[in-house]
Amino acid sequence: MTLNFWQPQRQLLAANYLFYFAMQGLTVPFMGIYLDLRGFSAPEIGTLMAAQMTTAMVSPYLWASLADYSGRRASVAKLGVTLALAGFAGLFIAQGFWETAAALMAFSFSWSGILAQLEVLTLSSLKPRTELYSKIRSWGSVGYLLMVIAAGWAFERWDAGLLPWLGVALLAAMIGFTLALRGAAEPPQRQSADWSGIHWSRVGLYLAFAFSLNASHGGYYGFYVLYLQTLGISESMAGVLLACGVMAEVGLFALMPRLLRRIALDRLMILCGALALLRWYLTAQMTTVAGQLPAQLLHAASFALAHACAMQFIHHEFKPGIQGRMQALYGSLAFSGGGALGIYLSGHLWQQHPERVWQLAMALSMLSLLMALLSRSLGYNKRIADGQDHDPQPCAEPAA
Repeated sequence: MTLNFWQPQRQLLAANYLFYFAMQGLTVPFMGIYLDLRGFSAPEIGTLMAAQMTTAMVSPYLWASLADYSGRRASVAKLGVTLALAGFAGLFIAQGFWETAAALMAFSFSWSGILAQLEVLTLSSLKPRTELYSKIRSWGSVGYLLMVIAAGWAFERWDAGLLPWLGVALLAAMIGFTLALRGAAEPPQRQSADWSGIHWSRVGLYLAFAFSLNASHGGYYGFYVLYLQTLGISESMAGVLLACGVMAEVGLFALMPRLLRRIALDRLMILCGALALLRWYLTAQMTTVAGQLPAQLLHAASFALAHACAMQFIHHEFKPGIQGRMQALYGSLAFSGGGALGIYLSGHLWQQHPERVWQLAMALSMLSLLMALLSRSLGYNKRIADGQDHDPQPCAEPAA
C-alpha cells in the first residue's frame, strides 16, 4: 500500500515540500537575528519583514491566476523557484535598508506564489483520497525540522551572516526537483471563473479567523529567537526548541486523516484558537528551556492543525477551477496579511516593551477563538472530510 502510494509525482512533491519548508526554517525564525547582525533596529526589522510579507499578499493571487489561466501549474512553480533564487541572491549585494528591502521583496514576490501551486498539485495527485494530504505535506515539516537544528548550530558556531549562503544552496537544490514535476491534468481556465454558489459570509468569517490566528504568530516569526537570547538561551538550543515544535507538527500530521474524518471542522477551529492562546501565555511566562518546550509543542495546533483546516475548507468550499486562486487568497489575506500586521506591530512593541509582544499575540489568538465560536454558533463548517455537508449544494467535490 505504501509503495503504491509513493508514485514518482508524489515523491517529487514531497521533495519540493521538504526544500520549501527547509527554506522557511531558515528564514522565518532566523531572519530577525540576521537583520540584527546587519545592524538594523527592532522597528526596522519589523518593517523589513512586514514589507516582505506584504508583498506576499499580492503576488500569490497573480501567480495563481496565471496558473489557472494557462493550465500549466507545474511550469508556474518552476518559474517561481528560479526567480526566488535570483531575488534571494540579492542579499549578497544589498547594503542599506532600502537595498535589503528590495532584495527581500523580490524574493517574496516569487517565493510566495509557489506553495499554492504545490498544494493544488498535491491534492490533484491524491484524488479522491485528499485526506491523505498530510502524508506528503509532512515532508515539509521534516525539512523545517532539519534546517532549524542545522542553522541554529551553524549560527552559534559562526554567525547569522551565513544565512544568504544557506538560502541560495537550498533554492538551487529545490530547482532540481521542481523541474521534474509533471503538469497538472487540468484545462486552462480562460473564461470567467465560476464564483456562483459561494457562501461569502462563511468564507469571510473563516478568513477573519485565519487572519487573526496568523497575526498572533507575528512576534514569533520576527522576534522569538531574539527573545530566547534575552532569556540566555543560545541559538543552537533555540534550534532544538523549534525542532521540537516541528516534531509535534509531524506527529499531528500523521493523525490528521483520522481527525478530519471524525471531528467537524468548526470544532477543530475552536481547538486551534484555544491552544494558540495557551501557547502565547506559556511563551510569555516561561523563562527556561524546559518551560518553553510545552509552548513549542503547541505549534502543532496553532500552525499545523490550522493549516490543514484551511486546506479542507478551500477544497470543500470552492469549485476546482478557482481553488488555486482561493489557495492564493488564503495565503495573501490570512497568512501573509495577518503575519505582516503581527510582525510590524511586534517590531514597534519590542523596541519599548518586549513583553507586550506576547500580550498582543494572546489578544489576537483570543480574537481567532471568538471567530471560531461565532462560526459554530451560526452552524458553519460542521462537515468532516467524508464530504458530508449541511449545505445541500456544496461548491466543491467531496474529499473522499
